[in-house]
Amino acid sequence: MTEPHDDVQHQIRSLLSDPGLLLATEQDRVLELLDRANDARARSVASVYRASASVHRAATPVQRRQVLAMDAARSGDLELAAWFESADVSGQPGARWSVDWASGATTDPRFLRSFIGHQAPVIAVATAVVDGRPVVISGSRDTAVRVWDLATGGQLHELVAGRTDPLSSMTPELVSLATAEVDGRALALTLHADEAVRVWDPRTGRSAGELVRVVACTALHGRSAVLTVGADRALQVWDLATGSRLGAFASVADIGVLEGRQVAVTAEPDQPVQVWDLAANLQVGECLPVVASFLLEGQQPLALAGREGKVPSLWDLSTGHPVGPAALADPRPPHARPLSGLSALTVVGDRVVAMTLDHQDEPELVADLAAGRAAGTSIRGWQTAVLGTRRVALAVGVDQTLRVWDLTAQQPDDVRTIRTIGPGEQLLSLSPEVGGRASLWELISGRAGRFDAGSTVEAEAGARTLDPRGWTVALTAEEDGTITVRDTADGSPGGRPLTGHTGRVWDVAATLMDGRPVAVTAGADHSVRSWDLSPAPAGRHRGGHTGSVLAIAAAVFNGSSVALTAGADHTVRAWDLDTGQQVAEGLGAEVSVMTTAVLDGRLVVVAAGPDATVQVLDPATGRGIHRPVLSRHGRVLSMAAATVDGRPVAVTAGSDRTVGAWDLATGQPFGEPLVGPSSRVTAVGTVVVEGRPVVVTGSWDKTVRVWDLATGRQVGAPLTGHTDWVTSLATTTIDGEPVAISRGREGTVRQWSLTRMKQIGVHTAEPGSNAALAVTVGNDGRPVAAVGHGRTVEFLDLAVQSEARSSHLLPLPVGTLAAAPDGRFVVAFGPDVAVLRPMVSRRD
Repeated sequence: MTEPHDDVQHQIRSLLSDPGLLLATEQDRVLELLDRANDARARSVASVYRASASVHRAATPVQRRQVLAMDAARSGDLELAAWFESADVSGQPGARWSVDWASGATTDPRFLRSFIGHQAPVIAVATAVVDGRPVVISGSRDTAVRVWDLATGGQLHELVAGRTDPLSSMTPELVSLATAEVDGRALALTLHADEAVRVWDPRTGRSAGELVRVVACTALHGRSAVLTVGADRALQVWDLATGSRLGAFASVADIGVLEGRQVAVTAEPDQPVQVWDLAANLQVGECLPVVASFLLEGQQPLALAGREGKVPSLWDLSTGHPVGPAALADPRPPHARPLSGLSALTVVGDRVVAMTLDHQDEPELVADLAAGRAAGTSIRGWQTAVLGTRRVALAVGVDQTLRVWDLTAQQPDDVRTIRTIGPGEQLLSLSPEVGGRASLWELISGRAGRFDAGSTVEAEAGARTLDPRGWTVALTAEEDGTITVRDTADGSPGGRPLTGHTGRVWDVAATLMDGRPVAVTAGADHSVRSWDLSPAPAGRHRGGHTGSVLAIAAAVFNGSSVALTAGADHTVRAWDLDTGQQVAEGLGAEVSVMTTAVLDGRLVVVAAGPDATVQVLDPATGRGIHRPVLSRHGRVLSMAAATVDGRPVAVTAGSDRTVGAWDLATGQPFGEPLVGPSSRVTAVGTVVVEGRPVVVTGSWDKTVRVWDLATGRQVGAPLTGHTDWVTSLATTTIDGEPVAISRGREGTVRQWSLTRMKQIGVHTAEPGSNAALAVTVGNDGRPVAAVGHGRTVEFLDLAVQSEARSSHLLPLPVGTLAAAPDGRFVVAFGPDVAVLRPMVSRRD
């Protein structure tokens, strides 16, 4: 039942005026209402809501508030982010952390929704119109084919599209999908690794049959018939005049003519090999057990075989005929050699047709059933047939009726239209198309098989309501997981590439929804996504890294507070901490760990890559200050900076169990390596203790150690308490006392006094090897630790020895964290970067 328009619009206005109501409303209902709104405000809210729709489904209202605010900031709409943060959630306090800004490398305002349900990479997608509404059909490596409502994202049907092999219990992999309109009815077709093409009704979710190969056209008892074979090797005989089935034979090994009769040889698992008369639909052969088999001189193979309880006959296996008494008086001559592995003979009259061998599943055919060809070579048949000048395919429906599909019908727009040829349209002239110019799947789908990255689909995305001439777009899946959109008329871009899949895009399709052109994409991330291709103003989002952010450092650059980020895309970017604008061109460098220092009055970036080299870069120019230095760590796992007697020094921790120090002015080692940990050093920090710079390290050996950087000596005994390796470490000052905060894989965050050399606090955290940890001091002087795990950042109040904490959910898993001025944190999640600020100190 359709809801009254006025009621729907009232509900939409309520959602857009009360963010708390939007957070509390069931997710599918929110999307359904927002999809039916046409004003710009509703479209913006809907775009932000869809950006992390899969996260919202399992989130609480408070967590939805956090994620929505972050996604609004990622889209560049800070006013909308503040609106979400202002939402009241019943029984819960207001938002404790606010997002100052965020980059939006993984957001796209054209994104409509994700279709979630597949348990494996989605490799094929197609669209159709069923009962007037657009649907999406998707298939994945989990062998399931799913049908979705394009407008709502709801799943309509789930199909297991492959036929399970009875011997291996394996289901052939899905290769591709296509849709077609057959006699005005939308159908879906699936191509499988065993070359089967199955047909489905997306309206009901049930099988509608399969396409079969043409083996031969013949006459049986005066009736014109066609022989077909399916992927399961079942041979079927059809009356061309009526489409009714005359006979069916499972596991056919060969067909041909024997003694004037058309016959089929069947070899079902664990069953005797049989011969069948196709016209009479009767078994005409018999399977005889072999008593003995041997080779005579001259390599003539012979076998004794016969019915149980009867005298066996001697058969010449080279000719397939019985051996008469005159040819061999003694059926077992002493000079004969045994011939092993032969268990049965299948004979018709006085002729051996097939031999059953112990060491192979298939029978060995003896008779040449069709003159001029090797036995068994034609049983696969041909994919298409010809009927006059028309190319046709044969389809068998679930009603066990054969239908002939005309593949040469004129195609309107982008809908593949197929017409069934009726019985009265000269079907008697049907013949196999030997050596067809294109495969059946190519004729149906327009592609040769699996869609590969770099391939292009042209589709009538048809902005017919926007342009009377129509708008044909080309959608190209790129190797980096994006999809480029181009107008095929002039090759001009249709906006920036579609981004959002976290992995390769395996297939693309396009259709219309409410007059709007929509793209549908299938990804290796197990999801299907839909996109609005309507021309729209460019978004206000900030671009950024195209790969995961691996390291963050906060510093002052050209008089402004900045965050420097290093990504898996081999760039280092500098962001203004207050505005979120990039203040320097991305530096090209492969960086896994990073810190900053001041050298001769200017900011420098100290970075190490996977090859364990340390380099000092000028962020303004991207040039190295001096030649990179090989650290000899094997791999640099952590890095910090300090000043010793006015000289800037970088400190590196490595997988070789040592800590190195480097004079940044010369690039040379600063003293000898610090040696002591019994396993790799995973974390390092620096701080000033009683006027002397010290290094604090954490290791796989579960200890925290303190070193005098000037002398290279260890200070005191190792600090113990962690029961698993130390994953990360930070240093700060609390009430004038220098402290270290360490995180252990066992799930604790511990505070250590560096003057008293003892533990002064412990907090629980999520166990695991995630190393995201940062510590800052707010404007109120209270120290706060941020700890990342999964998609969550937990904030711990270090000033009190209690479990006082708050948490903040993000759209993607937390990668790394860094402290920033004014009690803020810089957080990286996936390729995106954001700045979180305590709500109480947010600026006007």
